[in-house]
Amino acid sequence: MKNKLILLLVLVIATTFNSCDKDLAEINANPNNPEVVPTNNIFASATKQFTDFSRDAFNEGRLTLPWVQYWGQTAYADEDRYLYRETSAESIYRNTYLVATDFKAILDQNTNEESRGLAAAYGDNDNQIAASRIMLSYMFYELTNFFGDVPYYSYGSDNETFQALNLDLTPTPVFAAQEDIYADILKELRESADMINVGSASFVSGDNVFGGDAEKWKKFANSLILRVATTIKDVDATTYQSAFDAAIASGVMTSNDDNASQAYEAADANSSPLWGAFISRTDFAVAAPFVELLKGERGNFNPDPRLFKMAVPISVGISEVKSGTAVVTEDYDDYLGVPYAFRNTNFLRNIAYSYPSSNVLKPDYREVFMEYAEVEFLISERNNWSQANYENGVTASMEKWGVDPADVTAFVSGLPAANQANVLNQKYIALYMQAHQAYTEYRRTGFPNTLVKPNDVISLPQTQVDEQNTDTPLTSYTFEPGPVDPSVNDLPFRLRYPQILQTLNGANRAAAASDLSNGDLITSKLFWDLN
Repeated sequence: MKNKLILLLVLVIATTFNSCDKDLAEINANPNNPEVVPTNNIFASATKQFTDFSRDAFNEGRLTLPWVQYWGQTAYADEDRYLYRETSAESIYRNTYLVATDFKAILDQNTNEESRGLAAAYGDNDNQIAASRIMLSYMFYELTNFFGDVPYYSYGSDNETFQALNLDLTPTPVFAAQEDIYADILKELRESADMINVGSASFVSGDNVFGGDAEKWKKFANSLILRVATTIKDVDATTYQSAFDAAIASGVMTSNDDNASQAYEAADANSSPLWGAFISRTDFAVAAPFVELLKGERGNFNPDPRLFKMAVPISVGISEVKSGTAVVTEDYDDYLGVPYAFRNTNFLRNIAYSYPSSNVLKPDYREVFMEYAEVEFLISERNNWSQANYENGVTASMEKWGVDPADVTAFVSGLPAANQANVLNQKYIALYMQAHQAYTEYRRTGFPNTLVKPNDVISLPQTQVDEQNTDTPLTSYTFEPGPVDPSVNDLPFRLRYPQILQTLNGANRAAAASDLSNGDLITSKLFWDLN
């Protein structure tokens, strides 16, 4: 009897609280606060959040920017030597899915019959769907290129292994095969480009990538197809050629006016992610291998005037860069890069290396997703290293950086003939500040072939060394990686899965790791990396 009374009491209390919760929910509902967030606001927030975390001081500044040797660290060189932080891997992984749920919310509002009409007030329904699918494709392309197999979401596929973004049904999603992810990304981009209504706006506001221009979203989707298809060129030539040629026929970027980039504002609260990293610190400078390439000291190109747009002379302090008052000379001798992966930067003079220029370090710097120059380099590769497209790519890059037209003409006229090395080395220069993609390109191709490698002995310019800080004047140092797992003699091939997955999704993470050639290590190559 006592147990029955207790059970009855529990049921009564539960019923009472359920009733109270319902009544409180009704009382607390704010009639002036919409339960459905407008899709244009979601889109504006999502593109900014994605760019904020993917291009910040840790996930790009201390990861891919140094790994592809655009930048180097000035205080210590751990990440330059591949000892990247676990928090970077976790941030890239976790935040990709968090932002992806926002784009899925836009898809849901524009496909649900009850909300589709309301969503149309913020832009053409099909165009909102297409823009969101394009951004999801962009994000998952980057994510899978970092890790390999990952949980994946698709708008238009019923593949049973695509289980991400549905935590109610699949709280521990399986890791979809990277080959399947690539195939679906190409399908998503093709369908997105085809569904766009060019005569209507993507979003009436909140589109900080193209300002609502649906035609540019279409060109972006087709241009991304070129990038994605080329990544798998060596493992699936048939898909590469058919997807590439269909994208060209549908219409790709044709000028720098078509460049896809995230806008930021001059106010610090809404500034570009790397500007925030330099507000009170000076952790990064342009890396020596990149500066030497632009000076004509590496590779086989003439001195490149883009150096004066990308970096500042060693005499310029960071305060002048940030204020936009730096005096930029056009004497190549005034520029030196920070020694890459040099563990003793305290041995360098106070003014020993070039900082990034005010064209990069400014609050309203536009972070580039993709630009026209890359399209021309991709077409050059498709056309067996076409000279015309190679020159178009270099010209577009130089014009984008604001190089004087006469200097553009002189440099392009002096380019060595198009071949794999020359085209891909110039593509690397054009991808400056798009380090995630440059990292993918290096793994796919082995270019640029101008990077310093682990165990290389690197000379130190004596103008950089402060001999008062050392008993024995330094003339060189050895690029010592790691210690990492196991020892490496090249760039890492991938990131390890975040450790937190061993707890949150251990079985599926273990299954994905077992499919990697060396397990969950940075030395396991992805399926398209045959270099």
